Amino acid sequence: MKRFLIASIFVLASLFPRIAGSEVIDRIVAIVNDDMVTLAELEKHVQVEKHGKFVTVNEYFRNMKLLQRIDAVIDTLLIKQQAKKLKIDVSRKEVDGIVSNIKKQYLVNDEELKEQLKKDHIIYSDFLEGLKMNALRGKVLAQVISPEVLVTDRMLREYYDKHIEEYREEEYGLGQIFVSNKSPDPQKKALEALASLKAGTPFESVAKQFSDDPSGPEGGDIGSIKSDELIPDLRDAVRTLIPGAYTDVIRTPYGLLILKLKETRRGKTIDFEVVKDKVHERIVREETDKRYRDFVSKLRKASYIEVKI
Repeated sequence: MKRFLIASIFVLASLFPRIAGSEVIDRIVAIVNDDMVTLAELEKHVQVEKHGKFVTVNEYFRNMKLLQRIDAVIDTLLIKQQAKKLKIDVSRKEVDGIVSNIKKQYLVNDEELKEQLKKDHIIYSDFLEGLKMNALRGKVLAQVISPEVLVTDRMLREYYDKHIEEYREEEYGLGQIFVSNKSPDPQKKALEALASLKAGTPFESVAKQFSDDPSGPEGGDIGSIKSDELIPDLRDAVRTLIPGAYTDVIRTPYGLLILKLKETRRGKTIDFEVVKDKVHERIVREETDKRYRDFVSKLRKASYIEVKI
């Protein structure tokens, strides 16, 4: 099912807050200048996996995922505060335009978009707030950080030479277990497949039992696929594997996916001129990320921040 592997992944679930299902007593968990971060607000930034309810707030905070998210929440609040100082805002019309572009990109309508968000336990208002925050962050950075990143031909060549192994053609022999969204309770089915793999059941047997893809009866074998035919999310997931290993469950617009790396074939180095534009994009992205981190670091140093966890 190669056309499926090169399709665009529905990344919304990774961009916006998730809503945890636990019931906790709300409290202040951080003070950032004149603003406060509550437990309820922090809770929206992490999916808490649990069995039963937490008994106390202290027990709730034993979940390290929540603790790891506090810095991200503080950074977001600092950007909001800076936007207010600079009198920068994002209108609802702008957010609606972003939503419209997302629907066009993923070929979904309003109902399908909301259904996908519901499956990922994302409240629609939080989804819109996430879009607004991303746009607000972009506006702030455009004003306080020079948007132009000067990249010379020499820089391009030096970066290419330094990362030469990353520009070598690769081909992966892959197997997949695909659970369609049309299956009854697809998430439960995919997790059962993953649990079966972890219990030691051969990948081929699990694919035959659980996969909804035509490759299922053949043990999930989908042949060899070139690295550049995989979208970044899948390529990154496969690159972390050694032959014989498999990924966790990956959500896609069409269902849930588990990939197994059977083998990796390394080919010739891609010519510099072929990947020159990609090298340029990567340098600009890395430099922009660095400038953002530096900017937030300066905001932190100039702010009063007290974490009460």
